[in-house]
Amino acid sequence: MKIKLMKFAALCAGTIVASVGFAHNYLVETQAPAGYVHDLIMRVPHGCQGSAVNKVRIKIPEGVYRVTTDDRDDWDVTMTMRKVDPPAVGDGGRPITETVDEIMWSNPKRLLPADRTGEFRFRAKLPDEVGRVLFFRTLNACVEGDDNYVDLPDAALTLNDPKFHEKFWAFMTATATPAPYLILTKPERPQYPWEWESMEDRAHAMESSK
Repeated sequence: MKIKLMKFAALCAGTIVASVGFAHNYLVETQAPAGYVHDLIMRVPHGCQGSAVNKVRIKIPEGVYRVTTDDRDDWDVTMTMRKVDPPAVGDGGRPITETVDEIMWSNPKRLLPADRTGEFRFRAKLPDEVGRVLFFRTLNACVEGDDNYVDLPDAALTLNDPKFHEKFWAFMTATATPAPYLILTKPERPQYPWEWESMEDRAHAMESSK
């Protein structure tokens, strides 16, 4: 079942990206392991009807924590925060009372030309909810005008729904400005720390690596 769901997710992701990827903002990876701390790349494929991009904003969805970004010399990067109420449980049982609400890249040393593709990277702790579809609303501001991808489905989408593909396709093709998405898949193994089934497995792995 896990393999079938992952193949299904890949098929859905590939079909959507192939059809709209050159027109819409989108995440380079459209699926990631649930519960992982994962590196994400938002791709901005064009400007606003011929106008260069000078600001990109990404709204972080509920349940996504520990958001960080790379330092960049070519853009100013700022983050605004929001309260988590009630607090979520973080690593080691520590409560999470605040998280990143939005990331903004602005004041570029060189404008992103309207006919060029830009990439904006960030890292986040993803929810431990296999099958959930996260939507990252994005707003591009240009020298003239803006180009926003903020539309969300009327109801939450999950890969475990037998009608997922039908509902997902209906949403993505019903609007010209769907928010970029990420499908959470079942991890094959824990991310941190690596767990070994037995000491024999560990010894065998260490021997094989010599």
